[in-house]
Amino acid sequence: MQSLLLETKLGNITPLKFTSILIDNYYSSQLYQTAKFDVFPSNCHKSASVNSLALESVDYRFLLSGSGDSSIKLWDLHQRDEVRKENEVDAKLNAIHHPSKFDTFDYDNPVTVFSNVAIMPAREFHKFGISTIQWWPFDTGLFVSSSFDHTVKVWDTNELTPVFSFNLNNRVYSIDVCGDSSLIAAASDQPFVRLLDMRSSSSAHTLRGHKGKTLSVKWHPINSNLLASGGYDGEVRIWDIRRSSNLLCRLDMLTTNTSNSLSRQEANLTQQSVKAHSGPVNGLCWDESGSTLFTAGNDDKIRVWDMISTPYPPVNKLINFGPLTRNKYPQTIPILLNPSGESELQHLVFPSESGEVLIFRTVDGKLVNRLIRRGTKNVGRTCSMCNGGPFTATYYCGTVDGEILCWKPFWDKIDPEEVLDLEEEKGTGVTSDDGVDVDEILLKKHTLALKAQELKKSMEY
Repeated sequence: MQSLLLETKLGNITPLKFTSILIDNYYSSQLYQTAKFDVFPSNCHKSASVNSLALESVDYRFLLSGSGDSSIKLWDLHQRDEVRKENEVDAKLNAIHHPSKFDTFDYDNPVTVFSNVAIMPAREFHKFGISTIQWWPFDTGLFVSSSFDHTVKVWDTNELTPVFSFNLNNRVYSIDVCGDSSLIAAASDQPFVRLLDMRSSSSAHTLRGHKGKTLSVKWHPINSNLLASGGYDGEVRIWDIRRSSNLLCRLDMLTTNTSNSLSRQEANLTQQSVKAHSGPVNGLCWDESGSTLFTAGNDDKIRVWDMISTPYPPVNKLINFGPLTRNKYPQTIPILLNPSGESELQHLVFPSESGEVLIFRTVDGKLVNRLIRRGTKNVGRTCSMCNGGPFTATYYCGTVDGEILCWKPFWDKIDPEEVLDLEEEKGTGVTSDDGVDVDEILLKKHTLALKAQELKKSMEY
C-alpha cells in the first residue's frame, strides 16, 4: 500500500490505475458481510424468497425488492433507522468495526438498518410471487415488475401504483426493459418470447422457436435491436427484431474455433437442435460493450461466448469456472459482472446453489473468493443480486429465507489496544516516553497478518 501511494504521488500510477489495483484486492480478499450498521432488517420479507432486487443507476440510492409472497418493498440506502442502543461492552469489543471482530450476536442484532420507505403489500397488486423487478433505465419515476400471476405491471414510483398491466396468460419467469425502444422482453411458460410495447400498451411482437418454456431474456447493451433468450430446451437464441425471420443465430457449445463457413451458418439455423447447455438455460449476462455473452445452465456450467470475432454463430471460449458452481433449479438465476473499468481484471459474481456466492476472474475462470453467510440464519441460498454502484465493490443479495444481505469491502485494521497489551506482556510498556516505536510494531504486526492471509489463500486454492 505504501509503495502504491508513493508511486501515485510521483505520477507513475494514475488515480484510475491506483483505484483498479485496490478494487482487485477487494474482490480477492476483502469483501465481507456487513453487520450492525450497513444492514437490512432481520427477516425483512417474512421468510418469503427475495426473488428480485433492482438498484436505480442514477444515484444508486433506492433499492426495490420483490418477494415470493407478491409484496414489493422500496429501500432508501442513504437513510438509517435505529433498532437498538449499542451498549458499552458491545462497542468496546468492536471498536475498530471490522468483520474479524464480529460474532453471531453482531450479525443477528443490528444497531441501525436501511430505511424501508414504502411497501406494496402482498396480494394487493400482484396475486402471486414476484419473478423480476426492474427500474426504468433513465430515471426513478417508473419501474416494471413481473409475476407468476401472468402479469407484467408498469409502476409510477411517485404514486406507487401500477399505471398499466399486461396479461400474458402464462407464468412470467423473467423480463428485461430496453429503454431506447421502450420494449419489455418477457420469458414465460410458452415456447416464445413476447415483446411488450410500453408506448402503445400492447404486445408488439412474438419471437418463436424455443421448444418448451423460456426462462431468461437479456437485451444487448448497445444495439437495442438484438435480444438474447435462454430456454428450457438448453438453447440460447440471438434475435434481431428488425428482420422478418427474427432468429439471427443459436449458440452451439460445440463451436469452439474461429473457422467459419456458409454451410455452418446454414446448419446453425436449420438443425433440429443446437445446444448451448446440456440443461435448461436460466442465466444470461452481456458485458458492457456487448462483445461477450455469459450464460448459465442447469448442467452446472457457465459458458463464455465471443460475439464479435467471427460471423455468426459465435464461438464458445471454453473458459472453465471449476467444479463448485451448482445450479439445479429451473428458475432465473442472477449472474453479474462488476462494472467495466472498476478493476484491472473483470470479475463474475455467481450465486451457487450451495449457499456461497462465488467470485471468478472472467479472463480465465479462476475462483478468487467465496462469500459465506454469517449469523444464525445461514442456510438459505442467494436467489437475487444487484451491484451497489461502480468503484464500490458492494453487492446486495436476496435469499430464499427472506433476508437481504450486504457485502462490501473492509480494510484490514489493527486494534492499537492489542499492540499495547502485547508490549505490556513483554514488559516494555508502550508509552510516549519509553522510546518504543509504536508505528514499527504496528507495521510488523500488519505484515504478519498479510502473510498469514496469503498462506490461508494458497491452502484454499
